[in-house]
Amino acid sequence: MKYTSIIITALLSFALLSCEEDKEQRLAETLRLEQRNDSIVKVIDNHWRFDVPVPKDKVQKNLDDWNEWRQFKSELMQKPTGTLTAYEQKVETLISKLSSVKTTIIPFFNKPEVVTRLMVLDTKIKSLHTYISLDAVQSDKVLVLIDEVTKETISLQNQFEEIVRKSEIPKEVGEEEMLRALDTSRMANPDMVPDVLNPTPATPKLAVPTTEGND
Repeated sequence: MKYTSIIITALLSFALLSCEEDKEQRLAETLRLEQRNDSIVKVIDNHWRFDVPVPKDKVQKNLDDWNEWRQFKSELMQKPTGTLTAYEQKVETLISKLSSVKTTIIPFFNKPEVVTRLMVLDTKIKSLHTYISLDAVQSDKVLVLIDEVTKETISLQNQFEEIVRKSEIPKEVGEEEMLRALDTSRMANPDMVPDVLNPTPATPKLAVPTTEGND
């Protein structure tokens, strides 16, 4: 009986000691993680810049009525502070703002080129969210994606400028009226209207050889 009590006491002491060691290890691991996250926050904070130039006046004039785009740009330029959670929430907000942009493209800029660039930008921002939300944040990936989001935003803005530039190119006399007439005709009889702008080249006629009698 005496030996049994000693064994039980020893086992309890060992269990308590193990619990204390586990607790200390968890605290140490938490401290290391916090220190690592603090250093990562400093790195990200030093590189969190989206240097997108101000659009030209003519472009901005067309963008003034696009409220969702203004909100996205404003959110992009506001820098979060504090913790990784703040940066994660910032990227989530950017995803939400860009989603609104994609569903409210104003008619003037509603072109396939714009839609494509918005999709690419959306992919980059979602990738940024993926890497910044990991338990072990990969700061190198985050920094690369910050640059890529900047480049894609600039590319999209350049596309806006290209659309404005093309809209200012004067059309030839009568071209606009002809295009409107063609559009109206195509809507009424889509299978009957020939493609005037790209006519099918005429097939050349082959000369038929004649046989002359010999004298």
